[in-house]
Amino acid sequence: MRGKDVIGVRHMLADGRTHIGDAPASIARVPSGELDRSAPVIAEVSGGRHVLHVPRRARARVHGADGLGRLLTGPAEIVLNEGDRAVLVMGSVHVRAQIVPIEVVSRLSTSSLRWIGLIGALYLVALAICAALAPRDAGGLNGEVIPRAVDAAAAEIRAVHAPAP
Repeated sequence: MRGKDVIGVRHMLADGRTHIGDAPASIARVPSGELDRSAPVIAEVSGGRHVLHVPRRARARVHGADGLGRLLTGPAEIVLNEGDRAVLVMGSVHVRAQIVPIEVVSRLSTSSLRWIGLIGALYLVALAICAALAPRDAGGLNGEVIPRAVDAAAAEIRAVHAPAP
């Protein structure tokens, strides 16, 4: 973020790195005068380990899942765990990082899964009842009905557009 404006977003779901600076792959264009290097790595995910890199001359505020806050200055590395969040401040640019779980189904309780299963089963029963009650005849559409309808429509169009006597 630059002030209140969001200038870049990156969700890191697998191993990878996030840069800022003047490099094309960076998530935020930051003048190299505000940074220690041209495109420093600020976040890295590797083997399930989430690391926030605090470059030299930058500050960070970390709030752990336990509710405790810490302030630190770079260069430093912060290992974040689920529930932790951090804000990295480099001049006018602020980078927010947070580890959030994305496995929703695994967190559902057994009773929630039973309710979802019951609703799905009721839906399938309703579909089966509708299929059983639906008429088998397709409305008598055989080879004679469609040509008669086309002939009737053509006759009506000819009558409307016929020249006056």
